[in-house]
Amino acid sequence: MKRFVILDLETTGVSYSKGDRIIQVAYQVIEDNETVKQFNSFIHSNKDIPSFIGTLTGISRTDLTDAPAFDEVAPEILKDLEQAYFVAHNVEFDLNFLNAALEDAGYMAFQGPVLDTVELARICFPTEESYRLVDLADKFSAVHLQPHQADSDVEATRVLFNAVMDRLKGLPEETLQHLITLSTFFKSDVTGLLETYADQTQAFGYERHRGLALKLIDTSTNSSIERNIGADESSLSFLDNEAQMSKVMTDFEIRSSQYDMMTFVENTFQNNQIGLVEAGTGTGKTLAYLIPAVIQAVKNEKPTVISTETIQLQSQMLNKEWPVIQALFPFPVRAALLKGRSHYLCLQKFENLLREDPNANYDRSIAKAQLLIWLLDTDTGDVEEVNLASTHYRFWMDVSSDGVSCTTPKCPWFSRDYYQRARKNARTADIIITNHSLLLTDIRLSHQIIPSYETLVLDEAHHLEDTATRQFGVQLDYLAVIQLINSLNEKEQHGFLSPELKKRLSNEIMSEYQEVQQTAERLYDDWNTLFIELHQYGKKGQGDKIDTPKRSKIIQKEDEHWMPVQKMAQEVDVIYRRLISTFRRILVTIEEEALDQGFLTSNERDIENLTTAFHAVEEQYSAFHDLLIIQDENHVIWLETEDKGKRHAITLRSAPVDVSDTLADELFAKNKRMILTSATMTVKSSFGFMIDRLGLEDFDVTTLQLPSPFDYEKQAALFVPTDMPMIQGTGERAYIDACAYHLYRISEVTEGRMLVLFTSYDMLRKTYYTLRNMLDESYMLIAQGVQSASRQKLTKNFQQFDRAILFGTSSFWEGVDIPGDHLSAIVMVRLPFSPPNDPVFKARSDALKDKGGNPFMHLALPQAVLRFKQGFGRLIRKSTDRGAVIVLDRRIVTTRYGHFFAKSLQGIQVREESMDIIEEQLPKWINPVKNEQKIEEEPG
Repeated sequence: MKRFVILDLETTGVSYSKGDRIIQVAYQVIEDNETVKQFNSFIHSNKDIPSFIGTLTGISRTDLTDAPAFDEVAPEILKDLEQAYFVAHNVEFDLNFLNAALEDAGYMAFQGPVLDTVELARICFPTEESYRLVDLADKFSAVHLQPHQADSDVEATRVLFNAVMDRLKGLPEETLQHLITLSTFFKSDVTGLLETYADQTQAFGYERHRGLALKLIDTSTNSSIERNIGADESSLSFLDNEAQMSKVMTDFEIRSSQYDMMTFVENTFQNNQIGLVEAGTGTGKTLAYLIPAVIQAVKNEKPTVISTETIQLQSQMLNKEWPVIQALFPFPVRAALLKGRSHYLCLQKFENLLREDPNANYDRSIAKAQLLIWLLDTDTGDVEEVNLASTHYRFWMDVSSDGVSCTTPKCPWFSRDYYQRARKNARTADIIITNHSLLLTDIRLSHQIIPSYETLVLDEAHHLEDTATRQFGVQLDYLAVIQLINSLNEKEQHGFLSPELKKRLSNEIMSEYQEVQQTAERLYDDWNTLFIELHQYGKKGQGDKIDTPKRSKIIQKEDEHWMPVQKMAQEVDVIYRRLISTFRRILVTIEEEALDQGFLTSNERDIENLTTAFHAVEEQYSAFHDLLIIQDENHVIWLETEDKGKRHAITLRSAPVDVSDTLADELFAKNKRMILTSATMTVKSSFGFMIDRLGLEDFDVTTLQLPSPFDYEKQAALFVPTDMPMIQGTGERAYIDACAYHLYRISEVTEGRMLVLFTSYDMLRKTYYTLRNMLDESYMLIAQGVQSASRQKLTKNFQQFDRAILFGTSSFWEGVDIPGDHLSAIVMVRLPFSPPNDPVFKARSDALKDKGGNPFMHLALPQAVLRFKQGFGRLIRKSTDRGAVIVLDRRIVTTRYGHFFAKSLQGIQVREESMDIIEEQLPKWINPVKNEQKIEEEPG
């Protein structure tokens, strides 16, 4: 019989040694899947309850007045823990705190087995977005009425624990055996339980291959179905059929803007044109282009490609809009999602890593366990489905698909390879959904990835220039090459030659391999010297800080300080080319010898690994050669250093100064018809800036600007405080102090529920610490780069607290959706101009200046206006939303160019008022009562 005690503590803080104490303890004793005892008690303590803890738990000093002291309940707790597993959500905290209290009371600490439901939930439910108890309780329908009170937390943990055990019991033997091997690294003492389940398992319905269990996937397709669309069939007939639309969409109503956009898209396709559409939030633009896109694909028997910038929009399209499309059409229509190789798991690499991992540790073992269970559920093998920790980037690189993964049917996993399956699905799809990055990579690789297409829809098209800038650029850092060199060295495990392959190779080959190693050692020394020279160059003139914690410096070839770097780069080039030449020769020789001696098949994977290593060495050389030897004059090249980083912590980057010609020649000229759409494409109602930046001047372009259906005049206000100083007159410190004071006053009215947008991390951090000292503990202040860099995690945390303020920089100006009354106000600290010392922006400004243009009017201002519109768009996401935007930067009303920002927002009046008046007017613009009902945004 197994006995489990599921326990939770509420405490005054996190450190017993610093005086924090237990104020509530609760637990349930579980035997044979039944709760045989429940215990719950407040604990008397002379320690004050901090206001934050009181607000979080709802526990007050009154609750503790007549409660027993801990030493009075300790004997009962210890008795119930005898011969039991100690179970808790984040077990280290509860167990350590309990043991400290037990020892302080004169008792022995608990030394029995432990189970951590956070860890086990991560393993068993690898696709969950959050492993917070409140979120998991909601998923498993636990009665969790008082989160952060111990008895309620214990009940939620019990429900979660049952779900975890049920999941483990239902796993196939292959998965359980791998988990048993990995479990030696876990915090949870789960090995014995897994062994019991492995002996009893009768899991069916999975495919077994080479020691792994996978989800059974039906790969058959029915291509014999007749799919006819009349020559005069119109997309609009679908919207006009209100009865049919109402069947597939709840609360469907015809939106005139959606109707107009669909008409425009259809006409653009029929006339083989390029169409630009600015469609405001709530237009329903996704359905407005999806329906014509499907009709175009079926009629022409060629797929329509839809490219987005964000994963969020791809997910929304597949999960919300695509089911509507499937229900609308009277015959099957097919969509396929296609991403870059590195998004997909390589089963061969994963198999190898399970067998032998020289870097095995706790984090990697948890990640492997997550993937093992994910394999039983995933159709796609796409990493976006699984919630790997942010620290697992290196691990994912070790198991993700790459340029030599499963490229031929000789690979034992080829028929099950997720990337190959995604490409196969794309070949039979009507709609191929991809991202701008892969779309442009496909151009670079001469269209080897995406199946042939003639019709393209670019959603979030305002990102296209920036994405092209990244994709057509190059980057290189110190570690990228050093890690390859170390892998060639015998001291690093076996290098790229496995022990099995070494035994089979002749002395001559091994001698040549030693030559490769010696050359690599010489490259190691020269590479170090090169980066020391780069560090010295970076210090000359102390490069400019951009909007990151890093410092950048544009490389000037004619700079005398660059000469030592250039000289060292030439020496590196010689030795690097020698390494590639020797490596290539030995690789050919090994393949020939393996074929002659008959061990090619048995050591095929080892030789593939060696080939992968060679391609990696070549790839890094190509980047080095582009950045330090060729130095294309049409690219800006710069280095980035960290203020407090090591001398070698340098990244070299390049970017094309102008991408318009490449986009014009390689993208726009090679497709018959295209739609580019976004909520932000115009400046003062003109598409001119976008047409110019993307190289569309010489094409037959048609445009449409659609207003949002939202009543901004009634739903939103735009305030500019008259008593906010100008930064130019007062200096940054005074501006930050004034900013913090204004935020304090606004937050008192909005009770938090505010997003504050910055253009600089430095100003964000300084304002954060200033405001934190002004607010009381009832406010939760959440800042990008302070608590976390993850936009998703920060946004989720923001939504968990009633009185929260969220600070964000560049990535928060768009793509953040905070529904309902979680968000009442947006504050823009500065107008969102690009940092003038950003290398790409500076190079483009200089190029405009050389042509006689005005960099401010033709580049800086239009970019800022588009970003401003994106920031404003965070506020009103549904017809029920209300709120206010407060712009602290008075340049919006004091400069000649300020009207560009004000007039970019339809139907919004700029209200210049003192902070006193703004405080009086704010309440009528924000929803005073928090609406608990979540209203889903309509599909489309």
